[in-house]
Amino acid sequence: MAELGDVSDVPDTDSKMEVDEKACESKEDDCAEDHDAAEESACKHYNRLCKLKAACCSKFYPCRFCHDEVSNHEMNRHMVQEIQCVKCETLQGVCNKCEKCSAVFGEYFCPVCRLYDKNKDQFHCDKCGICRVGPKEKFYHCDTCNACLSKELKGNHKCVENMSQSSCPICQEYLHTSRLGMHIPRCGHMIHQECLRSIYAQGLYQCPLCRQSLEDMSDYWKIRDEYCAAVRLPPDLQNVRLKILCQDCHKNSEVPFNTEGLKCLQCGGYNTTEV
Repeated sequence: MAELGDVSDVPDTDSKMEVDEKACESKEDDCAEDHDAAEESACKHYNRLCKLKAACCSKFYPCRFCHDEVSNHEMNRHMVQEIQCVKCETLQGVCNKCEKCSAVFGEYFCPVCRLYDKNKDQFHCDKCGICRVGPKEKFYHCDTCNACLSKELKGNHKCVENMSQSSCPICQEYLHTSRLGMHIPRCGHMIHQECLRSIYAQGLYQCPLCRQSLEDMSDYWKIRDEYCAAVRLPPDLQNVRLKILCQDCHKNSEVPFNTEGLKCLQCGGYNTTEV
């Protein structure tokens, strides 16, 4: 935070006012130039003042995502050896300050990932091999899952080996390097938070991969109990029994037929299927 000047610093003449106005105009011009330069970089993924030279095709792009969107191959950002300043167009090695005009390319800079962006409390994880959005003190690296997870999940989640080295079961984006928020359901199959919301919006509650319930459904099962208790079956269906498999506890039961659901006799859930 900038310090506030005391009363003695306030100008009391027109000349000083004029100088200060010019100084303010100069600062505004600098801000405008930075804004124009950022607009020129035309990157919708990051806020930066440089372009990266892709080693694969020797062309300059604002970022690897901008490259991949218009190419039939992917850009390896770790192989970038040359960048271009957006403000003065000077070509130079990987750094965070232009050697000619002194423009700072990004509030956050990672020389390993060649990542430039505005400050989001990012940090580089050596074990993940990439940068994560922090703050760092709120995350830890789970060696089994091979991913940085919230400390709230430490000892409180189901570990799945190399969990992030897979694709989202909904949108199929590779999860380990995804820029979107993740969610780890009870079964341990990682999924994008936005994709999870789309599942819930459709009234679904099962993991697309293993069919287990994504969350604790005990409150909802109580409601289903009430629905089932209110059902009045015709005489020819009152003695019908069905064999079911619970997709949460993976145990078999034989239960009475009910139009509102088939309840597992082992765990009391309704995430069941007839076998």
